[in-house]
Amino acid sequence: MQSSLAAAALLCFALNTQALTTTADRDFGSPPPVEGTIKFDLYQDYLMVARGSAGTLKGLNFLIDTGVSPSVLDPRLAAKLHLLQSPGSIEVVGGSVQAGTANVPSLNLGPITRENVPVFIEDLSFFQKALPVRIDGVIGLDVLGQNAFLIDYRVRQIHFGAHAVFPVSIPLRMVRGLAIVDAEVNDIPAHMVVDTGASSLLLFARSMQGPVTQVKVSAGQLPPDKIGEFVHKQASLQSFKLGQAEFRQPPACVVQDTSHEGRGFDGLISPAALGMRRVAIDLVHGELGFSR
Repeated sequence: MQSSLAAAALLCFALNTQALTTTADRDFGSPPPVEGTIKFDLYQDYLMVARGSAGTLKGLNFLIDTGVSPSVLDPRLAAKLHLLQSPGSIEVVGGSVQAGTANVPSLNLGPITRENVPVFIEDLSFFQKALPVRIDGVIGLDVLGQNAFLIDYRVRQIHFGAHAVFPVSIPLRMVRGLAIVDAEVNDIPAHMVVDTGASSLLLFARSMQGPVTQVKVSAGQLPPDKIGEFVHKQASLQSFKLGQAEFRQPPACVVQDTSHEGRGFDGLISPAALGMRRVAIDLVHGELGFSR
């Protein structure tokens, strides 16, 4: 049951932070060119943790999550940086939780530096259920996405800058600060968030009642009032398609989400869970490229 709890927490966290954003539909046009590479540690075959800095604090552990915007800092870090917080809330599946909002003077990740960055302040200690390192923050598309970048799971590196053409390339668009692609779930159209922080495909039951088959209820029920926790089910799908690429019987989770309406997407996709070894995201030109 412990591993099931951890997986559910990580999936939901990606959904929590993205659903409420003060940087919706950011303009990523004409950013300053940045090139460089950072290394990351890979946990559970999909969670990327890299070292970076926030303000004057260096050597921090940041989870890299394309399903998050704006980025998030742990309260311990906010206290050390003496950040002035304002009250706010983060949407979760079926409701919301209280969270702080603040501006961090700077966030740095390899060649990427952002100044005066709006962030959420929320307890990230639940990551310790799944990871052997303490997570100080979660870096999302508000920090990463102003330049094209390539995630290479094979060598555990992220390359910022121009990249080669990929075998599969599909259109990508921004909705409320998130990267959305069109897909087909059991041949039914769906709008999906590209989310490196998800451990599998995640579908909203209300949106996906038709394509979801052979659903099994997972054991236990999680408290509905905490960030990173929700009731989920396992699903068996016949197929999932992105452009011309088809994924046969991918692992998937289904959540009963009564508050998803208006979000503009039907679920999350995990590049790693779909077997993508290299993933390129270019928000400026609206492209997602990948190879398996």
